[in-house]
Amino acid sequence: MQVLRSTSTASRVSCRPGREARRSVLVRAEAAPPAAGAPPEPKAAGAPPAAPKKKAPPPPWKQPELDPDTPSPIFGGSTGGLLRKAQVEEFYVTTWESPKEQIFEMPTGGAAIMRKGPNLLKLARKEHCLALTTQLRTKFRMSPCFYRVYADGKVEYLHPKDGVYPEKVNAGRVGVNQNMRSIGKNVDPIKVKFTGSEPFEI
Repeated sequence: MQVLRSTSTASRVSCRPGREARRSVLVRAEAAPPAAGAPPEPKAAGAPPAAPKKKAPPPPWKQPELDPDTPSPIFGGSTGGLLRKAQVEEFYVTTWESPKEQIFEMPTGGAAIMRKGPNLLKLARKEHCLALTTQLRTKFRMSPCFYRVYADGKVEYLHPKDGVYPEKVNAGRVGVNQNMRSIGKNVDPIKVKFTGSEPFEI
């Protein structure tokens, strides 16, 4: 019996190192993928932010050239037309592109049918071109432009001058008739009296 006890004690002693070894083993499991719909894990505080992608700059704007062979809208005619000054001074030409044939109002009165594709309309005054441009932009969602044509055939591009309509912001424009100050910083009116100038001009 004594031998058996010693043997069992030895066996128990011999098994302890194995158990302790098993206890000291570290099990490292891989991180499980986040569940669907779970919020992303916050990034480390010292991680640099991702650099934003730079957009390619748009190509420089170029004035459109007037094509004299562009067809005119279908119009039955009216008592108006080009003035006599078109022969000796100037007249105006409006151009635009239409996705389909549709009826529009002429700025001189009456209705006309614009053609599908490019259209060219000759008008006597610049105000007529501005009125037609407003109608085409607001009602038909188009981007018309117009030119001044002199009696000798010279063509001058007028509107929109830099490719962007005046009510929109465009980089590179220079302000006209502006004083970058408050009204309280104007000159005392009595100091410019009888000089022919106004306080806001100085």
